[in-house]
Amino acid sequence: MSWRRVLTLARRVMRQVLRDRRTVALLVFGPMLVLALGAILFRSKPAPIPLGVINEDQGLASPVVGTINLGQRITDELAASDALAVVALSPDEADDRLRDGTVQAAILFPEDFTTHFLENRQAVLDLRLEGSNPTRSMAITAHVTQAAMRTLASLAGTGFGAAGVPGAGQEEAALPVSVQATYLYGGEEFDTMDFVAPVYIALLGMFFVFLLACVAFLRERSQGTMERLAATPATRAEIVLGYMFGLGLFALIQVAVILFFTVWVLEIHYRGSLALLFLVIALLAVVGVNLGILASAFARNEFQVVQLLPLVIFPQVLLGGTFWAVSDLPEYLRPFAYIMPLYYANTALRDVMLKGWGLARIWPNLAILVGITGVLVVMSALMMRREAA
Repeated sequence: MSWRRVLTLARRVMRQVLRDRRTVALLVFGPMLVLALGAILFRSKPAPIPLGVINEDQGLASPVVGTINLGQRITDELAASDALAVVALSPDEADDRLRDGTVQAAILFPEDFTTHFLENRQAVLDLRLEGSNPTRSMAITAHVTQAAMRTLASLAGTGFGAAGVPGAGQEEAALPVSVQATYLYGGEEFDTMDFVAPVYIALLGMFFVFLLACVAFLRERSQGTMERLAATPATRAEIVLGYMFGLGLFALIQVAVILFFTVWVLEIHYRGSLALLFLVIALLAVVGVNLGILASAFARNEFQVVQLLPLVIFPQVLLGGTFWAVSDLPEYLRPFAYIMPLYYANTALRDVMLKGWGLARIWPNLAILVGITGVLVVMSALMMRREAA
């Protein structure tokens, strides 16, 4: 083996890469952009979870310590938590606030809450959960339970505590607190995978469809097909639409495989229409096809396609509501979330799968996906090169 020939070949490869400024720029700035965006999100402090409180507790008068209102004390303990943002509600507005998402849960303290605790030595918490995010529901339940435990433990040394609270030497975990949770959406049978499944489906659909379209369109250019098409009467918009429908057929097949495998094999729970789920993912697949066609205009070879992939997909994942809700993003990043197609697909899929919403309620997200498709078609037509063969 000749090391001279090996080094000569290595120098040739390096010179070839260095001549391509676009490749060098992607090598240097691509990872920096993705890493910086990830660092910002992972280090950002999550927004407090809005918790509605309906306190109708009348309290109870004690000759030793005066009037004690357990509902108010637990409310104060909840308000002191950095993880929760307590919102005072009336009984009539609780369900409406849960539906519009301004609160993620509501806890009700009835008029006899304090009296009931004294008589039964059991604090029963009536917690109403929005329920579309099982992980958040579990976190809220844990915070509420801990706040009630800390409140009752603080009363253990008073006359009130001696009458109805276990002795001060007992562990907090042994305090008599139970949570009766009801769900507006979802339910106890929904787990974390059920919450992740909608965005998982959307992400896989967009990823594979984007890659398929980008590589296929680039191959057509490298083989000279685009130059021959440019010599025909077909306009650039007609060429883009033709490739969109041609590649879209295979995208729909892939979307169908992903959706039905997820629902029937993995047995993901869902409440809405399966046909509507397919429609949402199909629209996202069409967006992915057009995004791939547009991205291929910036790539000269498959190597650059691979480099473009994280620049296109990672921001969608990080800002599109896949792992972080838009409300939890830093304010200066939120406007970027609203230009991500994946955000609208994630929102629509979760609304259908977890909340059971129909077309009448999710159509704005679908309309935006259609609009994004139109914009991408126009941009792809404008970016298409008509190079001579």
